[in-house]
Amino acid sequence: MSETKEKILDITDLDITFSTTAGKVHAIRGVDIDLFRGETVAIVGESGSGKSVTMKAAMGILASNATVNKGTIRFSYHHADGTPETVDILQKDKKWIRSHINGKRIAMVFQDPMTSLNPTMPIGKQIMEGMIWHFKTPKKEAWSRAVELLKEVGIEDAEKRMKNYPHQLSGGMRQRVVIAIALACNPDLLICDEPTTALDVTIQAKIIELIRKVQKERGISVIYITHDLGVVAKVADYVNVMYAGKIVEKGNINEIFYDPRHPYTWGLLSAMPDLETDDERLYTIPGSPPNLLHEKAGDAFAPRNRFALEIDDKLDPPMFQITETHSAATWLLDPRAPKVEMPQELKARIERMKKEAKLHGREL
Repeated sequence: MSETKEKILDITDLDITFSTTAGKVHAIRGVDIDLFRGETVAIVGESGSGKSVTMKAAMGILASNATVNKGTIRFSYHHADGTPETVDILQKDKKWIRSHINGKRIAMVFQDPMTSLNPTMPIGKQIMEGMIWHFKTPKKEAWSRAVELLKEVGIEDAEKRMKNYPHQLSGGMRQRVVIAIALACNPDLLICDEPTTALDVTIQAKIIELIRKVQKERGISVIYITHDLGVVAKVADYVNVMYAGKIVEKGNINEIFYDPRHPYTWGLLSAMPDLETDDERLYTIPGSPPNLLHEKAGDAFAPRNRFALEIDDKLDPPMFQITETHSAATWLLDPRAPKVEMPQELKARIERMKKEAKLHGREL
């Protein structure tokens, strides 16, 4: 990566435990994530892999039963007068984070718009709220800015919609309103936590397109949290694949889709629905994610990995560097390991993906 790019988020060696009635859950285990201005980074993995927890830590909104054992979350931004500032969010108290970070510099779009909107308040007021709270924007100005935001996110008849309550809108429109609220204070970073899960496919595509358009126009950075690799292919520059609280593979979009090296990434790619496949059944990764209450020695993915080596049960693999931007935590990359190729069906699928990309002018 070139040094001219401005890094806005730098998560280093993040380690988080949750205290539960059943015991301690080691949810995040040494996570590193970099994000540069204007880029989109996707965090991919099954439910419970730690994607949302990592980003909630970055926003300073972790649940009260969470303990950060170690790590730093350095966020860089500019003050109104242009002076740069870098802070470690983990060192700041909730009050400071609420007035300087949440909604103002880092905004989040959650999965279900119904849970992030207040059912008792017109949507116009909800969009204005952040501007008034963070910038003391006069009500009249906040109102007209909110109308502009509704137009920007593609809501027609914006003036009239300002007075609507969330239940009067469709799911797709509610998610657009949530995006408008997230953009109200001109954040540097937009975190999208499964922003299309509750929506049907056609609306999903429109919401993804909207987030891309807004990002281009405003030059903001975006972090996508998702389990859907189809979404990732459309939006991301870089991908972090998470499993059991760790990042097991990271690389740019082409490296992850066309040259994946971790058996878990192979599984995720194989599980994507594909019309051209010879298999009649959809592929699923065998077994289920580990229970982080009971940590096991070695690689957490080993019990589900048909390519697992003996050492996988004893030692957790380190990150092996493949290229300057691509690395994966699997013992298969150790020079001493036997040569294991990705499954043949996945190879064929990747070839089809490359052809399709070429066809649509998205060549490697």
